Amino acid sequence: ARVVAVLPFENLGAPSDAYFADGVSDAVRGKLASLPALTVIARTSSVQYRGARTSPVQIARELGARYLLTGTVRWTKTAEGTSRVQVSPELVETGGGTAPAVRWQEPFDANLTDVFQVQADIASRVAEALDVALGAGERGRIAARPTRNLDAYDAFLRGEELTQGWAN
Repeated sequence: ARVVAVLPFENLGAPSDAYFADGVSDAVRGKLASLPALTVIARTSSVQYRGARTSPVQIARELGARYLLTGTVRWTKTAEGTSRVQVSPELVETGGGTAPAVRWQEPFDANLTDVFQVQADIASRVAEALDVALGAGERGRIAARPTRNLDAYDAFLRGEELTQGWAN
């Protein structure tokens, strides 16, 4: 099985938007975890590497993953009230006795209203880069939107940020 760790995406926007970057990486992790051909490392194991200066090879070894998905997120809001999200994910392959290699990288720049499509596109492109065939059922799971209401999604992500660590 192909083992992937989705590391916390780095927030390049305002510090108060860190929860949003976490939400994007969590959503992509969930979509990848729905694919039977992939084993995805749990969030509780990968979140410890937020901001760490640990090498990709060491992280992969510690997590037992061959592939790491990293990324940056910038949420920009204009005075006119429009919002854009820029996500730059990168899939890195470790192992094989060579330096880590980029398997796939593609920047996304979209209106905030398209954030769910961006998350689905990232998961689909990672699956393709790992030679995972997507049937209709997998495509449907990846494309599923958690809500049509962006304000509700934002409130959910803020709540997730506030409750992190409560169960520990």
